[in-house]
Amino acid sequence: MAPVIELKNINKYFGSHHVLKDINLSVNKGEVVVIIGPSGSGKSTLCRTINRLESIDSGEIRIDGELLPEEGRQLARLRSKIGMVFQSFNLFAHKNVLNNVIMGPVNVLHKSKPEASKEAIELLKRVGVDSEAHKRPSQLSGGQQQRVAIARALAMQPDAILFDEPTSALDPEMINEVLDVMTKLASDGMTMLIVTHEMNFARRVASKVIFMDDGSIVEENVPEEFFENPKTERARIFLNSIKSE
Repeated sequence: MAPVIELKNINKYFGSHHVLKDINLSVNKGEVVVIIGPSGSGKSTLCRTINRLESIDSGEIRIDGELLPEEGRQLARLRSKIGMVFQSFNLFAHKNVLNNVIMGPVNVLHKSKPEASKEAIELLKRVGVDSEAHKRPSQLSGGQQQRVAIARALAMQPDAILFDEPTSALDPEMINEVLDVMTKLASDGMTMLIVTHEMNFARRVASKVIFMDDGSIVEENVPEEFFENPKTERARIFLNSIKSE
């Protein structure tokens, strides 16, 4: 069976700056792949290329074995299979929580509004914010907004969800409420690719850890091996710098 997400020889430049260097990566069904590394290593850019929020200069991206094109209906169809949760929530401020969640199912999946609303309430219950369904995003805490964003991604019934540093904009006490939801998704078998600075979460939940530095994948391993016995000097330095903080 083809990987849900597959990247082959991905290169990306911002002007003369080579931000992604020959990236090869696959995410299989049910895997939780966590990408870590220092700031500026290309983690978020890599995450954003997977659904073409960032273009690539060379290489191939495949979703369920199908080549992801640069534009057109095929792109829209494949992109709808991959959910995305951003660090800054990206909810529509003028719509209430329920309408934020049902927009995709109604407009893209062509579900009826009653059907989409019923499913949305169940998803909001799953992430613990169903009581906030008729509030605007501005009336919610950051942690609640991020959980709504996760429900919105789930509403599209995706094959996988990308998380781009989903807790980095949150106050410390709100981080765990979002990580708890993500941990439950992992245990339910959701395929996820997660860019994060939360090392304890990575150690606990990841199927495999990808360590990036300077636009390259430096090391890839299961979490126990990576955190206890990193193979590269660069990874050892990075992990030691975190322990000393």
